[in-house]
Amino acid sequence: MNTTQNVAYVLWMLAAGAAMGAVFDWYNTIATSLRLLRHLRPLCDLAFWVASAICVYLLTFRTIDGEFRIWTLVLVAAGYGLYRVTLRRRVIRGAFAVVAAIRFVARIVRRTMEVLIVWPLRLAARVALAILGVLYRAGVWLEDVVCRILAVAFAVVSFPVRRYIRRDAAWRKKLAAWQEDLWQRASNWLIQSRGQAR
Repeated sequence: MNTTQNVAYVLWMLAAGAAMGAVFDWYNTIATSLRLLRHLRPLCDLAFWVASAICVYLLTFRTIDGEFRIWTLVLVAAGYGLYRVTLRRRVIRGAFAVVAAIRFVARIVRRTMEVLIVWPLRLAARVALAILGVLYRAGVWLEDVVCRILAVAFAVVSFPVRRYIRRDAAWRKKLAAWQEDLWQRASNWLIQSRGQAR
C-alpha cells in the first residue's frame, strides 16, 4: 500500500468519524426536541449504526482494499473527537434552527387547516343547528295549528251527537243503574246459594 493510499485512508476515516458525529448530533437533537419523533429514536439509532458500519466498510474497501485494521476505529474516533472540538456547537445550533423551522411550519399548517377546514365546519354546524332550530319551531307551530283545526273540525262533526256522549247523558245513567242492578242480583244469588249449601 503506497503513501497516497495511506493518506487517503487516514483522511477518509477522519472524515467518516466527523460525519458520523455530525449526523448523530443532528438527528438526535431533532428527535429529542420534537415530541412526535421521540418514539422513533431507537429505530433511528439502529438505522444510524447500520449505515455507519456500511459506510466505514465501503470506505476501507475503497482506500485499502477492504482490510479492516484497528487503526480504522482509532481514526474514526479521532475524526469524531475533532468534530466534537470544532463543529459540534454549530451543528447542534443548526439542528435547533431546523427544529424551530419545523415548529414554525407546523404552526402555519395547523393555523391554515383551522382557517380552511375547522372554522368552516364550525360555521356550517352553527348554521345547520340554527336552521334545525327554526325548522323545529316551525314544526311545533304547524303541529299546534293542525291540532286546533282538527279540534274545531271534530267539534263541528260531533255537534249532533255531543249530547249523547256527555258525562251526564241519560244512557250513561241508565247503563250505570243497570250495571249496579246486575251486580246486586249476582251478589244476592251468591249469598243465597251459599246459605242453601249449609
